[in-house]
Amino acid sequence: MCQICQRPIQGGRPTILLGVEKPLMVGICHSTCGYRWFRYGHFQMRPPDYLSSEQVSFLVQLYFRFYNLPGGREQNGELRLCAVDLVRDFPASLGKPLESLKHVCAERNYWHNRLPYHGDLELDFLRLLSEVFKAAKNNPIGVEFDFRSLPQIKR
Repeated sequence: MCQICQRPIQGGRPTILLGVEKPLMVGICHSTCGYRWFRYGHFQMRPPDYLSSEQVSFLVQLYFRFYNLPGGREQNGELRLCAVDLVRDFPASLGKPLESLKHVCAERNYWHNRLPYHGDLELDFLRLLSEVFKAAKNNPIGVEFDFRSLPQIKR
């Protein structure tokens, strides 16, 4: 059931609503229902697939952390961009997390007026991932999503 409209989710791209002020999973909703809920992080899986309890726990912890990092054009904002890039192809991106780092570093060459990163971006990114994995392991959510079982609407 959709967290917002309370109707069944029968297709499309279900959206998981995640807390940004504290690590929590609010619920699941239709993509058309959840886009106005700005106070939560939104995760849509493309294509709809399966998320294990461990993957959901990882997302909960990751969203909380990257919403509390400096933004894209702020000082040291690249760390947040690396975390966001990791989500774009989640969960497949967990197999090669440093690809997100490489992608952000490659794009960084095209930015005008970029600020220097204070510290070691690769080390900070790996530290962030280890903190997220540790927090996800210590605070399991216990919820899994199987979007494959939803009938897909042909458009």
